[in-house]
Amino acid sequence: MYQEKQTELNFEYRAAISTSWLFFSAIPTLWAFRTSAESLEKLLDVMREEVPDTMAAVRLSGMEISDLTTELSDLGQEITKGVRRSTRVVRVAEDSLRRFTAMAPADLVQKQVNSKAETGPEVAKKVRGLREGIVKGRSVLQTFFSLFHFSQKALSYFAAGGQKL
Repeated sequence: MYQEKQTELNFEYRAAISTSWLFFSAIPTLWAFRTSAESLEKLLDVMREEVPDTMAAVRLSGMEISDLTTELSDLGQEITKGVRRSTRVVRVAEDSLRRFTAMAPADLVQKQVNSKAETGPEVAKKVRGLREGIVKGRSVLQTFFSLFHFSQKALSYFAAGGQKL
């Protein structure tokens, strides 16, 4: 019986020692959990304060991007319209030049039929001369418009310089 009591006491001592060891070894872990909980609480407080303002800024940025996209789309449509108008103007000018060049050789051909004195190479020379005249006329007009544009720029520059003084 004495030995049974001794074994029970040894068992109780061992259980008490094991429980104490487990409790003492858990203390650093519990401290770490406490520190983590405090950090998490601080993080949640900061998020509670900052997230609404951040979300408002994100919404505002989204609306600004939407407005910018709309403005760019409108600008693209205006540019497309301008390009189409310019293309139409160029086509009309080309058609006019074609009609003008088509009329001139027809006149020359009619003169050839009427006079019958002119030969094929002479008509070709006249057509070449007419084409060269058209080319020279175009270059003269381009030079005129370039000079006009330059003079406008120069006048606006000097006018702006006079206002600055």
